[in-house]
Amino acid sequence: MSRLALVIIIVLSLAAAGVSAGDGLNPAGDPRYGAHALAPGFAPAPFTHDALSGGDIAVKSLNLGDNCLGYAASDPDFLIELTSEFSRITFLIASEADTTLIVNLPNGSWACNDDTNGLNPALVFHSAPAGGYRLWIGSYAEETNDESVLTIAEAGPETLPTTATGPDPERDPLYGKTSLAPGFQPAPFTIQLTGGGRNPVADHVAGERCHGFVAEAPDFSIDLSDAFAEIWFAVFSPADTTLLVNAADGSWHCNDDHLAWNPGIGFKLPLAGRYNVWVGSAEEGNYAAAILYVAVNEPKDAADYVIDTSCDGLPESALQVGAAAVVAASLPSGVSAYTSPDTATTRIFLAPPGSALRLVGGPVCADAHRWWRADFGSGVFGWVAEGDASARWLEPQ
Repeated sequence: MSRLALVIIIVLSLAAAGVSAGDGLNPAGDPRYGAHALAPGFAPAPFTHDALSGGDIAVKSLNLGDNCLGYAASDPDFLIELTSEFSRITFLIASEADTTLIVNLPNGSWACNDDTNGLNPALVFHSAPAGGYRLWIGSYAEETNDESVLTIAEAGPETLPTTATGPDPERDPLYGKTSLAPGFQPAPFTIQLTGGGRNPVADHVAGERCHGFVAEAPDFSIDLSDAFAEIWFAVFSPADTTLLVNAADGSWHCNDDHLAWNPGIGFKLPLAGRYNVWVGSAEEGNYAAAILYVAVNEPKDAADYVIDTSCDGLPESALQVGAAAVVAASLPSGVSAYTSPDTATTRIFLAPPGSALRLVGGPVCADAHRWWRADFGSGVFGWVAEGDASARWLEPQ
């Protein structure tokens, strides 16, 4: 599932999203696991109820958001009646499988999440009004019904069950794989990818220079043939990144900073076989473009690479991760910040013209925009579109 889907959905406004599930999901249907009423301060807390995920409706085709995936039943699984307004409430699915959570809100709008708390989907609503919340639990895989537990609490998902599994070499690499033999060309081998994840590297590999957060699946896999005298895996990024390698003999290797904040890991007389590579972000929640490169010699200078920020149909960008930016003064209404790089997801807030921000992640080309993850200060982060085909909404500071 998409690594961007792990962003917690924080609903500050429950305005209708203007998205319909069409004939796929039926909010008027009878909830398979019944109706349940909750009031603020409910006990016991959290509320939990066993369920099976899945159904025959392909959720992605309903256009509830790029990160709304999997398969769900037509009728709701649950109807949760909030008897009065909650200042904050979390709906979370706890399962050993990969599941999706879909909610039809009292005003008819839709919210959806794939991964937030490990592989568990979660939706967090602030100032949640009284009314009926219809829930569907989807399975990522077709024709699959997985044992799941609906968990509802007034706390955040960080205090609830998690299925984060840590980096797993058995999973398919996110950006593909290649084979390299001595004398490979072009050299060094390079690939641009987006680094980051939800798994603290230090929980799996000890070491002073082992920090940051990686995904479950490797970002890239490299099969090395015999007869290399030396091989180096390194990363270039304007952001602070971490490099994690699972070597052919099963050993783990980690580095945070090798050249400035660019990590690198070298192997003398490396064994032939597969090397699974993760590029992590030093800061949790950040997802930044990076270049993974493989060379036969130790890098002596900071890599002189350029991150490709181009997006089809959009003008060239003047921004980079790590830079400061401002919301264009010519944009009278300001610019919206979203939980994910997609206008179909929840808008966190509206940044007025002249707002200062620091770019900590991206770029991501999606929804006909170039998106950046921005730090607005005071612990507020969000994905912001740089502009559209005709106007720039963010400018270098």
